[in-house]
Amino acid sequence: MTPDGKKISQPQITTQDSNAEYIYIIEDKEVWFIDYIIGIAFRIPIDFRTINRYGIGLLESGRSYTELYDIKDFQDYVEEKVGQEIDIESSIDTVTKLEKDDKRIVFHPNRKGV
Repeated sequence: MTPDGKKISQPQITTQDSNAEYIYIIEDKEVWFIDYIIGIAFRIPIDFRTINRYGIGLLESGRSYTELYDIKDFQDYVEEKVGQEIDIESSIDTVTKLEKDDKRIVFHPNRKGV
């Protein structure tokens, strides 16, 4: 609302003309948020579908999103959008030697003249 009480309507933004978007990876059932302006991407702690009354899932939220089948499709999609190579990495627990649940995206800028 504006100070004079008029309602402000937000234009509906689609993933095609947005600088940020949600991505749902079907195989892993993960939801990622990508902001192309500041160059970050991270998994967000929400479910795709609402599973209880205490939270709402991405599907029911009304937010636009892109569905991709697996992490490779996700990597290819982001690389195409940003125009550079990326890696999806996670760390290894030094005691158990198991992969941690802390995936992150690493951008590899194109090097000119190398």
